[in-house]
Amino acid sequence: MGKTYSRFLDMLEKIQRAILTVSVAAMVVLMVYQVILRYVFSNSNAWSEELIRYLFILNVMLASPIAIRRNNHLQIDVLINCFSPRVKRIFTVLATLAGIVFLCFLFKYSIDLCMTATNNVSAGLAAAGLNVSMAIPYASLPLGAVLMILTSIEVVLKTIGELRSGQEVSA
Repeated sequence: MGKTYSRFLDMLEKIQRAILTVSVAAMVVLMVYQVILRYVFSNSNAWSEELIRYLFILNVMLASPIAIRRNNHLQIDVLINCFSPRVKRIFTVLATLAGIVFLCFLFKYSIDLCMTATNNVSAGLAAAGLNVSMAIPYASLPLGAVLMILTSIEVVLKTIGELRSGQEVSA
């Protein structure tokens, strides 16, 4: 199951990386467009700023699972580095499980937020510049939460496997 699960996450990561590549390129083009409009023509569009903001949020939610999987996320590990490899693994499992609990709450409340935005389109809950339902940009939150939960599960399974086999801590 572990290898199949990792291959599934490898496939998801390739899709995430492709979306991130296109999204970052689009953000750069939109930012250049906005700068030219603002400083050359003394005009600007609200929709381009808003789209860049929502693409940035999407990028964070798509890149975070990759960072979790690669253990490249921001962490303060001064205290953890004082412990033996076995204790480090135990802390990794506990911290990742706590993260999964948090991500489950994030998923639940972000779904509620999307549903509220979907139900309140007529009440004016729409992106001002893009004139789309806020449910669309909000959808990046549950998507990112699910992807982070999936990669966190892999981290827990691999770390428990390392604990059982007594392997060295992976870098």
